[in-house]
Amino acid sequence: AENVNTGQLNELTGTVDNFTLADAGLISSPYVRVKVITKGDVSKKLTVKLQGASQSAIVAIEKAGGKFDKVPQVARQTKSKTKE
Repeated sequence: AENVNTGQLNELTGTVDNFTLADAGLISSPYVRVKVITKGDVSKKLTVKLQGASQSAIVAIEKAGGKFDKVPQVARQTKSKTKE
């Protein structure tokens, strides 16, 4: 699992999920479990859809007008094998 700080969320807009964080370089891959922990203030209204968050991080997200939705870990797409 990887952690993201509440303060880092301010770099993002709209809906924040595994792919948003990976694109921003805040996590190594969109397929890891991500937890938001409290370090820094959230100053934007965001919809955060990740695998976990500390209670204080959820409070910080909601205080800024956003919301937190717990979602399952993103599964890797398996390549379908076709018989030739």
